[in-house]
Amino acid sequence: MGGSSALGSQPAKPCHGLLNQVLTLGAAVGLTLATPAQLLAQDSGPDRPVQPALADPVLTGSKGHYRARMLVPVTQARAWAVLTNYEAMAGLMPDIRQAKVLNRQGSQLELAQTYQAPSTFGLPIKVVLAVEERAPRWMRYRLLRGERILSLQGQWSLTRVRGGVLVDHQIALEPDLPAFLRPTYDDLNEANLRQSMVVLRRLMLAR
Repeated sequence: MGGSSALGSQPAKPCHGLLNQVLTLGAAVGLTLATPAQLLAQDSGPDRPVQPALADPVLTGSKGHYRARMLVPVTQARAWAVLTNYEAMAGLMPDIRQAKVLNRQGSQLELAQTYQAPSTFGLPIKVVLAVEERAPRWMRYRLLRGERILSLQGQWSLTRVRGGVLVDHQIALEPDLPAFLRPTYDDLNEANLRQSMVVLRRLMLAR
């Protein structure tokens, strides 16, 4: 979730380490995730106002470090139910071809996913993520192991606002690519992130 500091890499073959979504967080990469306490505080008190521009998905960031946000006119519970229906996302999201919850213990789970999209240059990339949930407010994920991936982590948060729920996805990724392919990858990955938010919005609105 799509979507951390754990290492699970395999040596990348020439032109086969083309996705290698390396997601590293913190000041070193220019992206700082909120702490669990900060995420919980976001949802306290009355509904918060939100900028009208966020009625459509907004993507900020560059070079693999992004934040995507949008306002969806649904309840927090509805947004959470769609976001965490991990296995149902396979084939619906533009980059997730397969998804399976391997095990769950309370709010902790292991999620296997296979990514395949233009941003992976058509290659299937398999990963296993550790996911921590705090329903219905936020979810954080990190890589446990994966093919041709060095690290991966990010977070989703759902904040009640006037008019619905603010959906916020923060992610940092760094592919193992030849330098000459990086601009193409960045363009494809940004397009995938935008499309993913549009699809997620449609799923949250569907009844």
